[in-house]
Order: sequence, then structure tokens, then C-alpha cells
Amino acid sequence: MSRPWAARLLAGAFAAGACAGCHGGGPLFHPAHVLRPGNVSFGGGISGAMVVAGATAAEATTGASTAGDPAEGAAERALSELTAAPGVAPWVSARVGIDGDNEAGLTYTGRSVRLDGRHAFSLGKPTLSIGLGASALFADGRGADGSGVQGAGLDVPVLLGFQSDADLYAVWFGPRLGLELLGGEVRLPAADASAATRGPLVDASGRHLALGFVLGVRAGFRHVHVALETTATYHHARGELGGAPVAIDQGTIVPGGGLTVSF
Repeated sequence: MSRPWAARLLAGAFAAGACAGCHGGGPLFHPAHVLRPGNVSFGGGISGAMVVAGATAAEATTGASTAGDPAEGAAERALSELTAAPGVAPWVSARVGIDGDNEAGLTYTGRSVRLDGRHAFSLGKPTLSIGLGASALFADGRGADGSGVQGAGLDVPVLLGFQSDADLYAVWFGPRLGLELLGGEVRLPAADASAATRGPLVDASGRHLALGFVLGVRAGFRHVHVALETTATYHHARGELGGAPVAIDQGTIVPGGGLTVSF
């Protein structure tokens, strides 16, 4: 496996990002065990976030649901797009092993750039990994309609995993907790889906709490592995769009697959 081939793989994933916009769920695609000190890995892939539970619910200051109001429905859809972010997105990552059973990584997922570090604890056969990631968010960076929403986030994945002796396969699972803060301007969709005109451009801000459970597996030989991962996530987001309070509670499933090359 040559380095130019790996570079073409990553370039292709970046190209997919140009089409994917701000969607997707930001998978990990790494096992619980960490790379050996000085070893590096590069990967590219794709993920898709699907809303499977929890209709959006906008709340007025009185606390009463106003989900039947077309304007509030448009606000709910906008907040869901910014936070749960249903849709398809790329995944591109680079990781390096560090002395002391540590690892650091840099990941691009369409709606964010994430820098993370983690430490692995050997528990005999299984390995426990605890990480901390910090993300710069581009929840709506398309800009063609004048909108632009950015923010920052933190997430803590805790993974328990098993690996074969020759690293032919690995399995990992565990919880992942995330918090995001967002702000900017967003173009609301038209309240009437059949309307030819766009909705208004309004100020937007929000807080997004995500609690997920990750299940992943990878298989390969020597330096090349294919990874599959699924994350089930509960999203709670509250914020203001155009000065009006809005909140959503949703459940998503984020399946994805990726190819990693290590050296």
C-alpha cells in the first residue's frame, strides 16, 4: 500500500464533503486500543444520520407546544438541521500514537473539525479507552443564502473493546456524551413547503446535548482495515431563532463505514 494511494483516498473523501454540506453524525471509526507510539493512521469514509424517533417540539415562553404552527414548524426543522443534522457526510481522519498508551487525532466530518486525545487502559483481554474531543462547528456554512452558523463543542467517548492478537479484527462499544454551543444567522425554510419564496434570515443561537451509544467493528490485514460503526443518539437542543424560543428532542441512528491505512 503506497502513500500516494492513501493520499488519493483522502482526497476523494474531501471531495465528497463538498457535496455533503453540514450533515452527518461524526463517527469515531477507531477501536478502543490505541496506536503504538510513533505509528500513524489515515482514513476516509462516509456516514449518514437518520432521525428515527421524537418529533420536534417548539415551545413558547409559556411552555405550551406550538408544533402545529407552520412558522414554529419551520423553526423546528431549522434547529434539527443545525444540531441532529440528518443527512450524509464525509469522514476524514489522521491519528498518531503517543508514549504512555495515548493517542491524538484530527478529524473532518462535514459539519466540524475535531481535535481529540485519549488514553487506553489494559484490562487483560479487553481495553478501556477514555477520550476528550474539542470541535469547531460549521453547522451552516454554505452561505449561498446569506446564512452562517458556527460554534464549538466537546465530547467524551468511553469505549470498551476487544482486539485479536494479529489485529485481524477489533470490536468496540460504549457511551459518548457531547455538548455544543451554536450562534449566527440562519435562513428559515418557508412555512409552506410548496412556497416558491424562501423564509426569512434570522438570528440563531442554541445549546445541544447529545447522548449516544457507539458500536463498531473493523477487520483487515497488516496496514489496511475496513471499519463499520453505528451510533444511536438522543438529542436535546434548545435555542432561539429570530428571538423565539424553540426546542427539539430527537433520536438518530448514524451508520457509517470507512477505510484506514496505518504505518
